Amino acid sequence: MNFRSLTPPGMWSDLIDRGRRRIYPCKSTLLAQGESPDYVIALIDGLVKVVQGNESGAELTLMLRGPGEVLGEMGALLGRPRSATVTAVRRCVTSVLPAHAFRRYVERQRLEPVIYRLTVERLNSHERLRASLLHLSPAGRVARVVSDLADEVGRPQGVTGVLVELGMARPELATMASMSRSSALAALGELQSAGILTLGRRHLIVKDVSRLKAAGRGEQFSSGISHKGDTGAV
Repeated sequence: MNFRSLTPPGMWSDLIDRGRRRIYPCKSTLLAQGESPDYVIALIDGLVKVVQGNESGAELTLMLRGPGEVLGEMGALLGRPRSATVTAVRRCVTSVLPAHAFRRYVERQRLEPVIYRLTVERLNSHERLRASLLHLSPAGRVARVVSDLADEVGRPQGVTGVLVELGMARPELATMASMSRSSALAALGELQSAGILTLGRRHLIVKDVSRLKAAGRGEQFSSGISHKGDTGAV
């Protein structure tokens, strides 16, 4: 679910045509937490990471977002500072609209219900994830986080696989799963040994989506024997 999927056909193209095309290189910052919401970004192509910092300076990766998203929309509509930092995981093609132009467009097209629905669904999804992690095993926690990422930004890989570009270091993935780095690595290895995942340095391939989702619900799965050379690093 994203902005493009919830709007009528042709509206996404109309929106991005009203903005200024801009390319963001990999690792560059699209939005910075705390800054003034002067503009909104429509993500045409690429992948971004949403990170939120707290008062102590710690950072939490909230989610990855892909094409079809509008970034910074709530700050622009409410006139509030950015609530998170958004950085490019890979090269991003975008359309940048001034906040006042975006607000007029939303009002004219009566898009308030769409944005409200999207915002509420994301908040609910985040709360469901946090609640479920409290009752899952380490492997179940990682499976649930990876399953959510696959649903959000996964791309088909082969006949049945799903490629997930993580765009984050291992500690970030562990933090998303509310666990230590060592526990997350062990859980990833367990899922790989079971034939559910194949791990790469900054990506992974979901080989069995149904078993991944089952593991993310806390269901048991049997681990296989990992072969030499199978273990990778996220």
